[in-house]
Amino acid sequence: MNKKIAVLFGFITFIASGCLQKDQNITPKPKGYFRLAVPEHQYRKFDTLPPFTFEYAATAEATLEPKNDNYWITIHYPQLNASLNMTYMPVKHSLRELMIEQEKFIEFHISQGKADDVEFSLVQDSLLFGKIYNLKGKEVATPMQFWLSDSVHNWLRASLYFNFVPNNDSLQPIIDFLHEDILHLINTFQWK
Repeated sequence: MNKKIAVLFGFITFIASGCLQKDQNITPKPKGYFRLAVPEHQYRKFDTLPPFTFEYAATAEATLEPKNDNYWITIHYPQLNASLNMTYMPVKHSLRELMIEQEKFIEFHISQGKADDVEFSLVQDSLLFGKIYNLKGKEVATPMQFWLSDSVHNWLRASLYFNFVPNNDSLQPIIDFLHEDILHLINTFQWK
């Protein structure tokens, strides 16, 4: 019985000495985010049914869903839990109306207070023109959007999405990585 009391007393003393140390400074740790490793930039060609081709990230998965004359293309980045959703449609009525509709998507982000700023750049060569939008803000759902056209027959719009609630402050390295991939896609884009 004395042996059990001695062991119990030793155990209590051990626990109490750990709790009573005064030279230990306990400070709360700041909220942090895990580091995401990004793959090397390597590309492969997308050349199927739609009337265009482009190169996209080799680590991504492309799916194509025909809808009458339209096509829905998703470039999914499983490692980054993101996707580039693209919609192709032939220009049947007014190219101007399609451009105005795209501007409304951008204005919605600003009016809802999600986008702090929108930077845009133009795409223009002899067979392709369009506009690229970089939306800045901590809670922007689509940090990058673009549209491309041949100005007569074809229209393609695309938006980058993350498959979770974004916190773009911590996602900025991933957004920058995907921005480079999307610019490569645009630079290699060709109408057939």
